[in-house]
Amino acid sequence: MLGPPPVLLAVFAHPDDEAFRCGGTLALLSRRGVRVWVLCATRGEAGVPCLARQQAGQVRERELCCSCRALGIEPPRFLDLQDGTLAQVNEEQAIAQVMRIVRELRPQILLTWPPDGVSGHPDHVAVSRWTGEVFQRTVSPVALYHLVVPRSLAEAMEMGHLHTVPDEAVTLAVDVSAVWAAKMAAIRCHRTQIGGSPILHAPEVKQRLFLSTEHFQLATARPAPLIGLGVFLRLEENSGHDS
Repeated sequence: MLGPPPVLLAVFAHPDDEAFRCGGTLALLSRRGVRVWVLCATRGEAGVPCLARQQAGQVRERELCCSCRALGIEPPRFLDLQDGTLAQVNEEQAIAQVMRIVRELRPQILLTWPPDGVSGHPDHVAVSRWTGEVFQRTVSPVALYHLVVPRSLAEAMEMGHLHTVPDEAVTLAVDVSAVWAAKMAAIRCHRTQIGGSPILHAPEVKQRLFLSTEHFQLATARPAPLIGLGVFLRLEENSGHDS
């Protein structure tokens, strides 16, 4: 690529958010020359019940660093907020923290959870809200994407607990089979979380169905010319988006 490499910043709540639903795409983007960063609001301190929170946070930080290496992306950044509390933190302060990172890294694309957080987790919902607000207040990002689950996939997997979008609302579906090994290596980095992920104990055909294609919805974008995930991946996107 000519000039500075493009930059994508994925903003999530917990270590492992980056791996299951978008890890393959992050790996593919890195291989295309995009600098990919993950900003994690917490260290997942509440995610290892057998450990004290501080120790759990240290373990999960190492797991996220391992995952980023497996995907070939930049080392993770953290906001140092507490797992399970994001719905109660001072929102303006949290937005300001994310804005500082955006102004430092100057990403063209922001990626985060949709407003419902897919699982409905309050931490996911809060991070999605902050990232959307940052997009509106800053000028460097030109597109904001949400990672989503299409309704037909959730139905095929019998995952009725997930919030979904209509299939036609998916802007981009990315086949990540070419980086399957990297994605699965990243998932396995999160050793403390594997036991709580039923998909990893399912037959491989079900794992492939759920994990080998990743789905995104363009939430909003600046006026053309648009730089998007599809441009970076040399894939065609569906045209519609909210703006």
